Amino acid sequence: MFTIIGGDGKEYGPVPASEVNGWIMNGRANLQTKARKLSEELWKTLGDFPEFAPGAAVTPPPLAGEAAILSVPAAPQPQAEDLLARAAKLDIGACLSRGWDLWLNHFGRLLLAYLILIPISVALAFVQLGTLPVASMVLSGVFTAGLFRYMLKLLHGKPAALSDLFAGFREAPGSLISAGIATAVFTLLGCFLILPGIYLAVAWTFTYPLILEKKMPFWPAMELSRRVITRNWWRMLLLMMAAALFSLMGITALFIGIILTLPISMCVLTCAYDSLCNPQKTTAP
Repeated sequence: MFTIIGGDGKEYGPVPASEVNGWIMNGRANLQTKARKLSEELWKTLGDFPEFAPGAAVTPPPLAGEAAILSVPAAPQPQAEDLLARAAKLDIGACLSRGWDLWLNHFGRLLLAYLILIPISVALAFVQLGTLPVASMVLSGVFTAGLFRYMLKLLHGKPAALSDLFAGFREAPGSLISAGIATAVFTLLGCFLILPGIYLAVAWTFTYPLILEKKMPFWPAMELSRRVITRNWWRMLLLMMAAALFSLMGITALFIGIILTLPISMCVLTCAYDSLCNPQKTTAP
């Protein structure tokens, strides 16, 4: 299993050597690309590994489609262990500070995004099967993933468009819808015992951005989110409670105030996701 540093400076993997060979053949990587094995700390170039040396046997790349995009493997355990090994403990203060700055620096754009999404969410809530809001259960994950995408781009200073809010419909609708249904069902079942429901609701917070940003199938994404957050579960719960309090500051100004401050909570969660699932690490020169 190998992790590489892409041309955008981000880390991709760990993935099998066959998939890295596919990236090389598709021009997404070359023998000068920085890489390391999952079990090693030292970064080398791909050309330093015998698996990618000129003349080495090459396994055909994956078929075109989602599997051919830079992605993480379906099995969550190696990826979770890699993230847990590299990521520090969740810093609640840093996430609140970064989230607050994100909200202040992009207030107008975030407000516009919420003015688009809130009416959609309200409309979906009225589509029910008995007492269950089935439309929200099915589609909320798609919109949540798009909002994470939009905020992550703003956080890293990348060009962000309102069309990013609907990226889930283009890139991974099946996995996001499946995750939304599975999350709702298991959380509801867990609520009968209260504590399991609370645990799962927090532990699966990063499921949707993992599906969209890491190109993961829904169940591996749910399991990866659970494993990564479990290590920081109490910190994550406290962060979510603090973020909710920030968002509810607008209640003193009634509806208009709530709309203005509502994005803060999502900004904070975006920063938490970035901290735990995109940990930065200095590479070898």
